[in-house]
Amino acid sequence: MAIAYLNGEWQAPEEAKISIFDRGFMFGDGVYEVMPIYWQQVFTLDEHLMRLRRSLDEIRITPPFSDDEWKKLFAEAIERSGEETAFLYLQVTRGIAATRDHAYPVGVKPTVLVTVTAAPMLERESVVPYRMVTKADFRWGRGDIKVVSLIANGLLKNEALDEGFDDAILIRDGLVTESTLSNLFIVKDGIIITPPESRYLLHGITREHIIGLARSANLPLEERSISEEELADADEIWISSTEHEAWPVGEVNGKIIGNGEGGVVWQSIDTLFQESKKKMLTDAER
Repeated sequence: MAIAYLNGEWQAPEEAKISIFDRGFMFGDGVYEVMPIYWQQVFTLDEHLMRLRRSLDEIRITPPFSDDEWKKLFAEAIERSGEETAFLYLQVTRGIAATRDHAYPVGVKPTVLVTVTAAPMLERESVVPYRMVTKADFRWGRGDIKVVSLIANGLLKNEALDEGFDDAILIRDGLVTESTLSNLFIVKDGIIITPPESRYLLHGITREHIIGLARSANLPLEERSISEEELADADEIWISSTEHEAWPVGEVNGKIIGNGEGGVVWQSIDTLFQESKKKMLTDAER
């Protein structure tokens, strides 16, 4: 069952309430993480905690818990939920301020929200390649910070949906950054290519995990800029995120990519990804 932890109290998610003066509500002044749970274990937990610390530091919020305390809190949340496969959502805002002011308040305790909600394991036959469209990336210039302010991402995603696509691939100054909620990979002549880490895109945990899997398997991979022209000429395209893992793209701007299905390199990466999940379970049982 879904469970929520809010500032020290456990409750059903629909019962959790924050103050209207919380800066997360007033200003979008906070950060978040979404973590996959497989077999009651958080996948790539240390990497998520490292990114959380970086995001909090970038927006000048002192971490309310240590890594060990976070891990204990997450373990309790998973146990209370009873879910085997789920998403753990964590949000930390600057907290409740006495007045609405752009200046950061002093001595305010951060608001901490943790929820666990069921997310059945994705069956591989359920993976239907996405149809995507390119859009100008007009988001703010710090896409590397995982902030709760996602209005631009939402606008771009819903523009794509309104036009009959599944999502948008974002282009800034002629170069691919990412999707509205995922990182992006292309394959050309057997080489996997993904945009390098920068201020304009999220440093995805799933992205980094896939890069590690590819390199461990000696698959050719380059982290470099991808032009809009290269995107259109790709043999394969896929996106990566906590929700999607590695997900194929079959069409961009009306053009079929490859044969419109998941390509052979994507299939190899997907197999490696599923094996890495099972390895986590095996390691946890030792």
